[in-house]
Amino acid sequence: MDRMYLSVTTATDGSATAYGDRSICGLLMAVQWVDGDLADGVDAVLSCENTPGAKTLLTLTDADDDATYYPRAVAHTAAGVAQTAYDQFIPIDGLLKLAVTNGGSAKSGGCIVYWLE
Repeated sequence: MDRMYLSVTTATDGSATAYGDRSICGLLMAVQWVDGDLADGVDAVLSCENTPGAKTLLTLTDADDDATYYPRAVAHTAAGVAQTAYDQFIPIDGLLKLAVTNGGSAKSGGCIVYWLE
């Protein structure tokens, strides 16, 4: 299993964006949120930037505490019909991006992303 830490330090408006240091390819296993000293009410979106577009992997609202998340996708039948269980690993192929809002001025935090190649 591989991992990558995405660290942010917010601007005066409470926003920040961090990118991974390289493109990755594999199956998303977990995301460990590290609140650091980010302000209460912080929101975050983890996505994978790739061609031809971006894929949202995890959206956090009021992520005020350290936590571990296990994002999954909905399975589909052979006919393309979505099933009801979120039990499939999410494929990732591209550059990870963490965008934070409402984090307070000059505050730090981030996440650790774990995946299988």
